[in-house]
Amino acid sequence: MNTFETILPDILAYFNESRIKAAGLRKRFISIGGTVLLTYSSDILEHSLFKAFEHLEITGTDAEAAFTIFACDSDILDCALPGYGWLTDISKNKEEIVTYNSEDIHVLYNPKSGIFSMFDNGNNRGYYYLPKAGQLPFYEKAAPMRMLLHWWCEKSGLALVHAAAIGGDTAGILLAGRSGTGKSTTAIMAARNGFKFLGDDYIVLENKSGPVVHSAYNSVKFRWEMLERVPAAGDLSLNNQKDEKGYFYLRDHQPDALRRSLPLKAVLLPVISGNQKSYFDRVPQSKGLMGLAASSIFQMPGSGKQTLKTLAAILQGIPVYQMSLGKDNAEIMDALKRFMAAGEIEGGE
Repeated sequence: MNTFETILPDILAYFNESRIKAAGLRKRFISIGGTVLLTYSSDILEHSLFKAFEHLEITGTDAEAAFTIFACDSDILDCALPGYGWLTDISKNKEEIVTYNSEDIHVLYNPKSGIFSMFDNGNNRGYYYLPKAGQLPFYEKAAPMRMLLHWWCEKSGLALVHAAAIGGDTAGILLAGRSGTGKSTTAIMAARNGFKFLGDDYIVLENKSGPVVHSAYNSVKFRWEMLERVPAAGDLSLNNQKDEKGYFYLRDHQPDALRRSLPLKAVLLPVISGNQKSYFDRVPQSKGLMGLAASSIFQMPGSGKQTLKTLAAILQGIPVYQMSLGKDNAEIMDALKRFMAAGEIEGGE
C-alpha cells in the first residue's frame, strides 16, 4: 500500500463531511452528453466555477444525474484536505503533477493551480478541492473541472478533447491542432460573423447515434497577440496581460451564438499560412486523428490508449481538411461560409 492509499479513507471522509455541511446550497444541473450535477461549498466557488457552464444549465429538473461533482475549499471545515501538505511537499521541487490511478479512483494534483481532483469511478462522483476559493487562476475559471469531466467522459464512451467547434444551423465542424495554430482566433471570428459557437478550447464528442459535438464551456480563452486580429476581445477580457492569456464568457455578450450540440460533419486543421486567400485541402483522416489526439492527450495527463481508441471510432468517416488561413479576417469568414455551404459539409458524406 502506498502513501496515498493510506490517506484515501480520510480524504473520502473529508469530502463526505463537507458535502453534508454544504447540503443547503443550491444545486446546478447541466447537460453535456449526459446530466451532470454540480454542487459547491460556497457562493464564491459557485460564482467562479459555474460561469463557464451557464449556457448548459437545465432548470426545473428532477432527473437523476449521471455524474455528480462537489467542489470545496478549506473554509468549509476550517482545515485542509488530509494529505494536501504531503502532496505539495512531493511536487514543490520540480512542480510536477501528481497522479494516482486505480480501477476505482483517479486523482490528479496540479501544483501550479493548487487544485486536487478525484474521480470515484464506482459511484460516478467527482471531488474538486483547492485551499482558498479566491485563489482560482484565470484558466480554471475559463475551463473548470477539466480532469473530472475527462475521466467521466472516458468511462461513458465520450471524449473531452482539446479543440474548438463552430457550425451552422445543422452541422458542426471541429478546429483541431496544437496551441497557436489559429483555433481560438478562427472560432471567435466565426461567432462574430454569424456562425454558431460550441467552444474554443475544449469540447465533448460522442457517437451514440452518429458523431455529435457537445459544447463544454462558453468561455473564450485567447493569446494576447490575437488582439491584432480581433481587437474587440481586449475590451471583453476579464483579466489583463499579467496573465498568459485573456478570457471572457461569450454568453455575456453573444448568447444567441451559442449552441449546446451539433452533428459533427468535418474536422479542420487551421494553419497560419501568410497567403492572401484561405484555401482547403483534403488530407488523410489519420492526420486529423493524430492532430486531435496528440493535443488532447497532452492536455489531459494520464489519458492515452483509451482516448485514441474513442476518437478513432467517433471520427471514422468524418472528412478532414487543412485550412490555410489568409491574411484578411473577412476573407477567412467568407471562405468558411463557402466551405460549409458547398453541400458536402451541411449534407455530410
